[in-house]
Amino acid sequence: MKKILLLSFAFLTVAAPAWASELFGKISYKGAPLKDAEVAAGDKSGKTNALGFYSLVLDPGAYTLKVKLPDGTTREEKVDVFPQATEKNLKLE
Repeated sequence: MKKILLLSFAFLTVAAPAWASELFGKISYKGAPLKDAEVAAGDKSGKTNALGFYSLVLDPGAYTLKVKLPDGTTREEKVDVFPQATEKNLKLE
């Protein structure tokens, strides 16, 4: 039983590296939450939910956050991701 617990702990340590951090926030466009928008930073991407919230897991560092708007254009914003969770909210027009 101890070997199983030890192996499980070792797997969890490898699966969730200590240096990863979360970049999260809310994006609004023309005063309303921007839903289902593509959000990317580095080699990670995701979509905003119905309330405009997004979350990406990244290594700490400097990134360009790219948001694809409903009209097809892309907005870019510089962001520094810290070892702790980093919040970046955007109000786009």
